[in-house]
Amino acid sequence: MRESIQVVANRNLIEDPSFNVEKCYSSASTLEEKVSNTLILLSSIDGVAKIESLLNHLKLQKSNILALYDTVSSAIKSDLINTLENLFETKLNSAKIEKDMDRLLYTIRASTPFSNSRFADQLPQSKEYRQFLALYGENMSLNQKVVQFKSQISLYLDSQKILDKNYASKMAHIDYQIISLSRIISNLSETNKEEIGELYLTQFNRIEALVRDITEREDKFNKLKRVMNLNPESFIYTGFNRDVMEQVSELDSELSKKV
Repeated sequence: MRESIQVVANRNLIEDPSFNVEKCYSSASTLEEKVSNTLILLSSIDGVAKIESLLNHLKLQKSNILALYDTVSSAIKSDLINTLENLFETKLNSAKIEKDMDRLLYTIRASTPFSNSRFADQLPQSKEYRQFLALYGENMSLNQKVVQFKSQISLYLDSQKILDKNYASKMAHIDYQIISLSRIISNLSETNKEEIGELYLTQFNRIEALVRDITEREDKFNKLKRVMNLNPESFIYTGFNRDVMEQVSELDSELSKKV
């Protein structure tokens, strides 16, 4: 191809909504160059390649988002286990304190002959009683921590539940897309079969029209020869003169109207 001829063969050209045929070729393009570069543009249209690229991109996104799911779920599990351990440890400490409180309370009741009608402010301020009050306050603090730990555990469970529900819904949709795209690619590959291509030869078959044009013009020419009683050898090599050419044009016009 001559360097002076600038032929546009850009794939984006045929994707332009304002497509214009004149943009595809330079004014100096030969017929051979137009045919060649039309085929180049034709070959650039490949929906299968684009779908395969989309499919691979979708599979990559799926793989990455699943890795993120595993990571976040592992983090939730780790925090949940740590919180559970803290919860059980706190409840164990609370149980120990409650046991000590029961022991102190038994000692206080056994050593104090007060009737049940006495008010709390009349209880003796003994060493055991002060220990009991201290343990009571400590146990209340532990019980508050237990409530907090349970709240955190509930939050972890809710977070994982939301994560699971959304992933289950979205991954079903993603997998359906992957399966559908794979089937589309499989179906599109069938268009490469020879028998499928032959079906379109009836649609893209302008060669037959050209052959008919040649045949029709040959018939007209033969009729013209018979009308003029011309010997082919008399003009094939020497050519028509101006008068004969004018007559031929007139006869051809008349024959075209009758045929």
